Amino acid sequence: MRLARLLVAAAALGSLPFSGLAQDACSEVKLALLAETQDVDCTVSADLTTANANTTPQDNSRAGLPPSAFTPRTDAQAVSPDAPYRTPLTRAVPGLQVTGGMADDPDARWVLRLPEAWNGKLVVGVPGGLRSEFMGDYIFSDFVVQQGYAYASTNKGTLNFFFTGPLIDPLACRLSPPTAATSLAYVHFYLAEPKDTITEWFRRTIEATELAQAALAAYQARALERTYLIGISNGGHVVRRLLAESPQMYDGGIDWEGVYWQPGGPNILIDLPAALRPYRDYVLSGFNRTGAAHQAIVSAGYPPDIFANPPTPANAFSPVVGSLYETQANNYWDVTTCVFAKELDPAYQGPPEEYDYAGRLQPFHLSQRVKRIATDGDIRKPLITLQGTMDALLPINRHARPFRNAVVAAGKASQHRLYEVQNGNHIERYRQSCCNFTQLEFLQPHVHDSFRRLVGWIESGIVPPASQCIPRGGAIIDNPGVAGRPERCSTLLAP
Repeated sequence: MRLARLLVAAAALGSLPFSGLAQDACSEVKLALLAETQDVDCTVSADLTTANANTTPQDNSRAGLPPSAFTPRTDAQAVSPDAPYRTPLTRAVPGLQVTGGMADDPDARWVLRLPEAWNGKLVVGVPGGLRSEFMGDYIFSDFVVQQGYAYASTNKGTLNFFFTGPLIDPLACRLSPPTAATSLAYVHFYLAEPKDTITEWFRRTIEATELAQAALAAYQARALERTYLIGISNGGHVVRRLLAESPQMYDGGIDWEGVYWQPGGPNILIDLPAALRPYRDYVLSGFNRTGAAHQAIVSAGYPPDIFANPPTPANAFSPVVGSLYETQANNYWDVTTCVFAKELDPAYQGPPEEYDYAGRLQPFHLSQRVKRIATDGDIRKPLITLQGTMDALLPINRHARPFRNAVVAAGKASQHRLYEVQNGNHIERYRQSCCNFTQLEFLQPHVHDSFRRLVGWIESGIVPPASQCIPRGGAIIDNPGVAGRPERCSTLLAP
């Protein structure tokens, strides 16, 4: 896509006054996007926040797709705290909501939210996992549109998954390791298909950015002033990469527990199998945290296991014991290893726990494949990274800290901050009624605070505080050195 072509088309259409929204505003925007998109739907919305039930579509509401391929409400809930810790909704935000697919692939989806009272700035949200363009509705969109920002997001070019069977589908991944009943369930991730790749994630995010810029040019009577990125998990990986390779597109970004990829490690295909190999023995030991199996997982870089208080049947992946390790293994460790192996090493046919990255590195040219998606730390625009010390999917010792080291090695430390959240986890809801891991802390308040600080950094020259460990119940402080607060948390689990 060529941004210039889109902007010329938008300018030729003129801009509409935003006193009193009318359906012809949608006509202008749709015409501006016509050449690069398909299946575009534009709605004049009385409220672009999730207080409006129509802002986030129903799960499985796209005709012709199997169940679980498109689950926007599940996606948004999966990464957000439940009430009362969800992003506060204090006012309605009228504007336009625009959705559609890219011209070359109807499944490369995106959503644009264009407030009527626009502040001249754009935030591009990048979802985690392999989830939909609506994943950030609670944690990102609700937060920024109430401040007047336009918001754009993409599914990074791929749908999510559908249930399948190993006898009929060579791309099938079991949902959980053999110790779980859910190991009998198999899923097919669209990312494993040849047309969808991790490298596509970067292109689709840029395309969504360009679409939003063109739509705003057609709709509003003022120029775009700033464009920011916010990404979570796999989306944080995209933010890191784009601030290094496409800095002309963005003014800065927030990386919420982003994935770190390096050909020589760390990376997911090294780290997750290292946890899965001793995991079965850990379960058979009765979840003995003093035994060799637990120590092997900790030695692989993971935080120690913790247990729910009390266990709850609502945690379908560990209802009896309430183990964080069991919850992560059954819900994420096994299936994530499988899907990334199928994407980056499609010749591999063995179980996830037996994946040997070092042994397959040379004969299967893995180094070049991982290099194409790696993040080297050479960022060109300001970036704030946040990660929790109790992240048991992407351990902080294998992701945020090595990335920070790479940024420093690249000579870009002054453009980066790492805020570690003591006892923070990868999944916000695990602290609440679904799972009752009350030892955990939320990252969302610190992410929102960091975004405000990023904006002040870029727009007003207010340099954010140095990297620091945020203690339980604490907040980012302006002078961590004076307060004796370390840059890195001394323990992964604090009382």
